[in-house]
Amino acid sequence: MRSTQALGLTALLVAKVLASCQEGYECCSSCNVIYTDDDGNWGVENDQWCGIDEEKCSGSGATEKCFSSKLGYPCCTSTTDVITEDEDGKWGLENGDWCGIQETSAAEEDDCGEYGCCAHCNAIYEDEDGLWGVSNGEWCKIKKNCSASATTTKSNNTKTTKPTSQGVTRTTLENGGVLESGVFTTLPPSHTQPPYPHAENTGLASCGAKWTLVDNVCVAMYCEDDLSSENCDECGGVAGENGCVAVDSSLCKSGIWEEVHDAQDQPWKFSRSTHFGLTYGGACGFGLYGLCTTKYNETGELCMRFCDKYPDLCADPPNISLRGNFCAPNGNYYTQFWSSLPGDYDNYLSCGECYEVERTQPDGSSYPEGEGTDNILLQVVDSCPCTANAKWCCGSGVDHCNEIDFKYGCPIPEGSWHVDLSDIAMSRLQTNDPYGGMVDGVIPIRYKRVPCPVKGNIHVWLRPGAGQWYFALTVVNVANMGSLVAVEVQQSDGQWVPLVRDPNYSTTRPQERYGSWTVKQGTGPFTTPMNMRFTDSAFNTLTAEGAIQSFGDVDDDMYDFYYIDTGVQFPMP
Repeated sequence: MRSTQALGLTALLVAKVLASCQEGYECCSSCNVIYTDDDGNWGVENDQWCGIDEEKCSGSGATEKCFSSKLGYPCCTSTTDVITEDEDGKWGLENGDWCGIQETSAAEEDDCGEYGCCAHCNAIYEDEDGLWGVSNGEWCKIKKNCSASATTTKSNNTKTTKPTSQGVTRTTLENGGVLESGVFTTLPPSHTQPPYPHAENTGLASCGAKWTLVDNVCVAMYCEDDLSSENCDECGGVAGENGCVAVDSSLCKSGIWEEVHDAQDQPWKFSRSTHFGLTYGGACGFGLYGLCTTKYNETGELCMRFCDKYPDLCADPPNISLRGNFCAPNGNYYTQFWSSLPGDYDNYLSCGECYEVERTQPDGSSYPEGEGTDNILLQVVDSCPCTANAKWCCGSGVDHCNEIDFKYGCPIPEGSWHVDLSDIAMSRLQTNDPYGGMVDGVIPIRYKRVPCPVKGNIHVWLRPGAGQWYFALTVVNVANMGSLVAVEVQQSDGQWVPLVRDPNYSTTRPQERYGSWTVKQGTGPFTTPMNMRFTDSAFNTLTAEGAIQSFGDVDDDMYDFYYIDTGVQFPMP
């Protein structure tokens, strides 16, 4: 007699919510188990969690097709991995229980490649390679003899988040948020960023007279014999003629940076910093967040009212100066493509990430102890787009190093990005004082990614005019990773709906994409109070119940800057 071996063969979709077959959620129509916890077995159908009907799935309908049913064990439905074999047949494990692996005839054999064939016909995605499913927490190909009956769930032509067999933890935090941490693995290697779509150099897609269209994106130009030039006005204005050089188009696209899923123990990188003033109109759409600070009172009366209404968003963490220290990286870092996320273009932005920055000596070395200035902490709130600033924001190879007197950090070393700073941050790096002034316009630095030690909860800046059918928002003050890869809201009918990045931008200028989240067309209605879910770039998902209590009061003097305390926050490592 076999004993049951308890294995942690659990799986998690990023959009998972706690489900029950008996109460509040539908039962699955199939018996395909992809996750198990104390409440039972769960599956996914139509992108929603459903409870496994234990009575149906433990009966004859689920076990009559293989040898183990006669011995009192079910057939395997989500795995073909053979754990052991005896005189009865081949045995696997599902959800800690032994199950019989159904033998396939030669006629059923398919060439499913490196992913292998599924042991079931439950397809959740279709692409040019065929139908795909999930078995044992891994992508698998649906066999050809399933095609006639396979049911396919698709969403915007992208695979749903792939579950894993590495386990999952679910924790209810003291603030009431539900934190789910699992292991999120990438989509199949074939998921790569396609070429940018063709766009005529006219209308909203026009590059204008100062830039040119290369590989369907607008790129900067400069005169080869004048490294101070920002365009080709002095050498004819036509790329490729009379010494007019077009910037490499790869520097004006996304997708060249590796994915980072942990903000701890990141390496130092060398670069240089310029400064761009003080603004609440940054590409991340953070508004007054990051700009307003109680330690720097020259940001105006509007900031004073903001800090009075939202004190946590203006206050620094203990013993750290953060507010007012913001930065803008290269546009091709601000807008990125991650193959582990759905979508074909620019599906991850760096908004909210935090960095420790040190001003170095001209040769890249640190100042001796007692000299130099203190390191500061920065948060990304904007982008430094190549198309608007060829001199500094187009990456190594187009640097104007003849204008400065240090060599290390100009040109930018391989794998680094240009760090454009707020005036507050630049003054602190030069004088240890936000009012100290800026003697130098460009300074050598080194920087590294760090967890964000923000004060208070996650807040949502809800734009004016929000209602049950449409709204736009930005999520700010995210701790630890700082950045988000997914934001979801719950419709009136209980369905979770992913928001999308603002689509109103020209495809010829991908770096200038605006960082707000908007309602996807065809969804709604949405009513308040409304639940929200946030997934950070470490693929931890945090649920906030009743996050949005109202769509705002038009008579409120801060209606244009309506920041909502969601009541939850990601824990620091």
